[in-house]
Amino acid sequence: TYERRNLLLFTFPCMAICLLIVGFSFWGTSETGRVTGVSIGIYLFAIFYSPGEGPVPFTYSAEAFPLYICDIGMSFATATTWFWNFILSITWPSLVLAFKQQGAFGWYTAWCCILWVLILLFVHETKGKTLEELDQVFTVPLGTHAAYGLRQIPYGIKKFVSFQNPTPEQLYEFE
Repeated sequence: TYERRNLLLFTFPCMAICLLIVGFSFWGTSETGRVTGVSIGIYLFAIFYSPGEGPVPFTYSAEAFPLYICDIGMSFATATTWFWNFILSITWPSLVLAFKQQGAFGWYTAWCCILWVLILLFVHETKGKTLEELDQVFTVPLGTHAAYGLRQIPYGIKKFVSFQNPTPEQLYEFE
């Protein structure tokens, strides 16, 4: 399985591209073309949402909270998810009226891009860590982790674009 942070870093740009496909489809001149573009974009969005943004926040929340408040933390995480689902649903008609379909999907594309940056800078990796190791992971100062995230951009380009084999930087030192 893949690490939680990497899943999010991979799926958010893909979801943004899918939302752009849907938004651009509304500029099509034929009804069949619009329906096809919207269908493909939404279908691909669901494919990328399913392994990333769908389950990862719940898995991350279950691992990030200490045991003595895990139930409260998971309740808060679930309530937060439902709150933002409500906000999205209630504001969608207003976005479509104000920005048309293209702009509304563009708005959520921009949020995918913003969230990608926030994930890069501030989300710690929790996969495969013991509770003691998680304590160490979350004691790394935010500025240190953000600088580490920025240093991951050239690493990612070398690894996934240039197909080189760079040595990954280790942020955490476990015993």
